[in-house]
Amino acid sequence: MPEKLKKSVKTYNRKTGKTTIEHFYLHTTKLDELTRIANDEKASPKLRMKCKRELTRRKENEVLAM
Repeated sequence: MPEKLKKSVKTYNRKTGKTTIEHFYLHTTKLDELTRIANDEKASPKLRMKCKRELTRRKENEVLAM
């Protein structure tokens, strides 16, 4: 499974009776939000390291794409 930013959220629509699940994966998170979390001192160390790893992975992919 890919790494997650936070737990998945289930939302129930009362009108339609359907449940939708929203996942928060690191590879779908915007770049500016990842940098904000990586530099935030109040975030947990585990989450900060996840964001830093994702940022380095994206930078490596940029270099390979050129």
